[in-house]
Amino acid sequence: MQSNVLLNKGIMIIEERELPKPGKGQVRIKTVLAGICGSDIHALHGLQPSLTFPRVMGHELVGIVDALHETDGLSSIQIGDRVAIDPSFRCGICELCKTGKENICNNLEVLGVHCDGGFSNYFICNSDMIHLLPAQLTFEDAVFCEPLSIATHAISRMHSTKRKKAAIIGAGPIGLALLLGLKEIFDEVIVFELLENRKDSARSIGASKVFDSKEDSYLLEDIDVVFDSVSVPETCRISERIVRRGGEVIIVGMAKPNIGFSLLTILKKELTITGTRMTTREDFKAALGLLKRIDSSKIQMIITGCWPLSNSIEGIHHVEKNSDKCIKEIIDCRE
Repeated sequence: MQSNVLLNKGIMIIEERELPKPGKGQVRIKTVLAGICGSDIHALHGLQPSLTFPRVMGHELVGIVDALHETDGLSSIQIGDRVAIDPSFRCGICELCKTGKENICNNLEVLGVHCDGGFSNYFICNSDMIHLLPAQLTFEDAVFCEPLSIATHAISRMHSTKRKKAAIIGAGPIGLALLLGLKEIFDEVIVFELLENRKDSARSIGASKVFDSKEDSYLLEDIDVVFDSVSVPETCRISERIVRRGGEVIIVGMAKPNIGFSLLTILKKELTITGTRMTTREDFKAALGLLKRIDSSKIQMIITGCWPLSNSIEGIHHVEKNSDKCIKEIIDCRE
């Protein structure tokens, strides 16, 4: 099989590898499509501290069940099943897993980071990471399920019962995924974005208003919940400015690890600042349910390009250098 291998910081090659064999409790998946994530770009530059080299990246994955371990009798999973993959390995035994916080499991590992992922013709995952695709979902839509599950988890972190106005800062893949989910539960969803291609997508998907500069944020001060999918110092200041007294700011992105909120603003407005990480199995199921309700054309407004696995190195560099042209780029592994 072919695999896109990150050998070291900044060095990727296409390599011929032996077909992997599933161990007990594992499944081999024939990769159909794999999304290129911003975190893959970070890893390319050595900015993913958990990733070790060499590594096959890729955690936004849909494919077909190709093989089971010979001793496993998994009646719920059959060879040939069309599946989406929740990329998280959870231990299931720590206190966090037992109390429904499996997304922050003490022993959490991620496909494509701690072990080889899906930028390859085939990959191995645990059987409990598999979600069967509904018949009406195409692979081309379902490949957005993992980013959408990040959004459904972030939305689940809200405490507010006041659901009039929400704001999303950043209309990249996660910001647009948030827009798809928030439109179902808020009267208005306002988006902040600087890039024209992403503003156009936000409008087409159904944002109530799209603002394009920090000056526009002075027009607002009554947002119930702000979702920051960028997280740099400037977006932090916008969040503080536009959220209402007693409102919430939910941090979804992490462009900069230290962004700095104003303690005075948090105290004066009595704000709730909430972090999010990864997703749970229930959030992943919710994302699949949301995908079934969304018009396919809206997903295809987010997916801006597709690259064959043999040309995936160029595809990843294209994402890195052309944020003004692409939103979510996909690798097609059907070779």
